[in-house]
Amino acid sequence: MAQRYQRSAQALHSEIAGDVVALHVERGECFGMADVTAEVWRLLAEPNDLDAMCAALTATYAVEDSQCRAEIGPLLDELVAAGLVERV
Repeated sequence: MAQRYQRSAQALHSEIAGDVVALHVERGECFGMADVTAEVWRLLAEPNDLDAMCAALTATYAVEDSQCRAEIGPLLDELVAAGLVERV
């Protein structure tokens, strides 16, 4: 089974003009997300895996699946390290 990800309960967020601002409650750190990163955040409203996220992103954006995986995989790792996303 593929690794699944979801937003952390420690992350609060708000959308402003299509962008996302997320706050890690315990750390007090704020993060801004725009464009594709904001769309990834939206896809993480429910547990989701890289396959499903890349399928949604390649349907919306002009990007090859291999490039999507090469960019979204590290992004997910960064979001996990920041405490905004959890592996489930």
